[in-house]
Amino acid sequence: MNLNTLYKIAKYIIIPRPFPLEKPIVLQFPVIDICNSQCQMCRIWENKKSDVLTPEQLRTGLRNPLFSEVSVVGLNGGEPTLRKDLGQLTAVLFEELPKLHTISLITNAYKYDEVIARITEVGEVVKQHGGKLDVMISLDGFGELHDKVRGKPGNFVHAQHVIEFAQASPLVHNVRIGCTIIKENVYGLSDLLEFCQSKGLYIKYRLGIPHQRLYTQNLLDPYALDAAEKYHIAEFLEGLIAHYETSERQKFFYRSLIDQIVHAAPRKAGCDWQHRGATITSKGELLYCAVQSKVLGNITKHDSEQLYFGNEDHLKEILQVHCASCHHDYVGIPPRAQYLKELILQAADKLRAKNLLKSAYRHIFRSDYRRRIEFAKRIDNLRALGNTAILWPSSGNGVRVLICGWYGTETLGDKAILGGVLQALREHLGTIDVVLVSLFPYVSEMTRRQMEELKSVHIVPREQGVQLASQADLVVFGGGPLMAIDEIADMLVIFEVAKNAGRKTLVSGCGVGPLGASWHNEAIGQILHKADARIYRDEQSRSVAAKLGVNVETDLVAEDPAFTWLAIQRQTLLHTKRPHTGKILLLGLRDFPYEHYARHLSKAACLETKRRCEKAVLEALTQLIEKYPDLVIRPLPMCTNHFGGDDRWYYRHLFRGNHQLADRLDLSLLGAELAPKDYCDAFMQATVALTMRFHSLVFALALEVPAVAIDYTLGLGKVFALAERFGVPYRSLSEIDADFLIREISKLLETPLPQAPGFEPSFTSAMHTALGVLDFAVCNTEVNP
Repeated sequence: MNLNTLYKIAKYIIIPRPFPLEKPIVLQFPVIDICNSQCQMCRIWENKKSDVLTPEQLRTGLRNPLFSEVSVVGLNGGEPTLRKDLGQLTAVLFEELPKLHTISLITNAYKYDEVIARITEVGEVVKQHGGKLDVMISLDGFGELHDKVRGKPGNFVHAQHVIEFAQASPLVHNVRIGCTIIKENVYGLSDLLEFCQSKGLYIKYRLGIPHQRLYTQNLLDPYALDAAEKYHIAEFLEGLIAHYETSERQKFFYRSLIDQIVHAAPRKAGCDWQHRGATITSKGELLYCAVQSKVLGNITKHDSEQLYFGNEDHLKEILQVHCASCHHDYVGIPPRAQYLKELILQAADKLRAKNLLKSAYRHIFRSDYRRRIEFAKRIDNLRALGNTAILWPSSGNGVRVLICGWYGTETLGDKAILGGVLQALREHLGTIDVVLVSLFPYVSEMTRRQMEELKSVHIVPREQGVQLASQADLVVFGGGPLMAIDEIADMLVIFEVAKNAGRKTLVSGCGVGPLGASWHNEAIGQILHKADARIYRDEQSRSVAAKLGVNVETDLVAEDPAFTWLAIQRQTLLHTKRPHTGKILLLGLRDFPYEHYARHLSKAACLETKRRCEKAVLEALTQLIEKYPDLVIRPLPMCTNHFGGDDRWYYRHLFRGNHQLADRLDLSLLGAELAPKDYCDAFMQATVALTMRFHSLVFALALEVPAVAIDYTLGLGKVFALAERFGVPYRSLSEIDADFLIREISKLLETPLPQAPGFEPSFTSAMHTALGVLDFAVCNTEVNP
């Protein structure tokens, strides 16, 4: 790293934002204004001709000192390979731009013979000048979906010819795929990613936006995403960050885009076109960014340097009015903290010290001492917030009930729990006015759109939940486990505020554990102590509560509240006619959450345990499809958000590259998130379920689907207790083997007998008793299972 580079790095760390305008280091150069695609998100193809710069006109324009620092030029269009003089244009760029080292060419790859010829011509020129050629091929879906978006049948097949050529060509330094997300292809993003990974291709996703260069300022339909589509995009981008993307800057761009989509937050990602980027159109017009900039002038007729620096007020207007809401995939120097993080990681990578850096971070910033201090500070901040009550969000006449828990990160099981808790409360209290406290309200808003039971429920963030607790008649921790995570602080303060105001509190149908750090365990114990009544979902949870010092003598034990909701769903779905489709093995698997359930093992040991389990599962599935020719394997995601580990990403990773199983896999449930009742229907179509997530076993039992279980809690928690109770064959994840799975699944495929036939949930009865203890007038003493 030379002194000039170090100076530039220091400059961008020190100087205030926005950065002062400087000579461009990157040029976007749409070389033509016509295209042979008919993309839904673009209108360039409507142009029938294009006025273009000749190579010599380009040469004249580039001799202006403004362009002396340009190091990267992006050639795009329209379709740039329609210009037969593309190689000559590239030669001029290298001859007139003294610091140019990279050409980035974007193509639709439709006329693949011509595209390959142009890439070859450009590549030869780049090679002669010692530069690098980056080729990005536009793919907006897998197979026919891409053709539909692009308006050209056969485009996807044509593009593969170009991909194969570019990957093999010594003239091409890097091959990438670019996908523009619009309404048409929202639910096809994962299929395209799988294709790219199978071909060893890097893919970058961008959100389609109205764009003046593409003549789409007034085009609305391709970009008119509904709430469910925005949610799906956000969760897909979260998956890219967690499982795919390696560039810290691209991760930060995706994170910024997620916040813009979900929270309407201002853009955080940097952009070179805010201070060191320019655009030259095919006509020679000079602009700042292509999205919002006016035409500053023409490089062949005017002094480009004067145009660029003389219109700085226009650039400032763009920054003030448009940049915060811009979703374009331009990137640049990020905010200072992120920039420092990138520099530190780059240095650690060069020094081969990334693992050392991670270890130092854990010891310094995630030490037990620091975590305990941060946890206590979190509680103090929430307590201060609780001193200021706010008005209840409605003026209804029913009992005011505030429900808290792990909502905002809810899995399918959590949704069923919430349905069961609401069902039991309404059965005994009649009309209730419900506020649901959500850790991440946008997730719970998605749940509300899916479930009729939640239509009248008010969803509030955790801070408002603390402020509303004193206004509720009843505060309920509504299902799921009281477990050792930092968010238990939020639940503790909600219970504290309610108790201080003399409100009734209930722990309803909960597990207790896994336990963890002492400060987390203390908070769990305090919540249990502050509850006026407690209903556990199993005896083991009551035993753990007793070990935390809770007097459990009069506490109630019922099953998980999800059983109550699922009993109603089963009765409804029994009347649904389904075509006979042969044997279906439904999978309710998940990644191994060893951080919570295997703290006694090293990370290496946990990963080896996970590897052996997955190997056993794949071996068993392979032998089962050979044994049963009509068997279909259908993975079902119990979690479809990143907070709980999106199972769709896990399944795709598990089965990636497995050609033996490919033809027998039904991946139809791994696309858009479905309503809970639709997943119930999928369960009831199954012959047998192989379960791992706790609530996948709950669903199987309640919907009377024979099940085999893998206990990922390693015998320490909920899965084995539930399996033991109902006689479900199970093995610990650490002891699983293919023979066990084949034997037990085969038995159930041949004689599919449910393990909990006619089971009547007792949760509503327990709720009836608990509400009586709390002196609530019960409107209906006749309890229905």
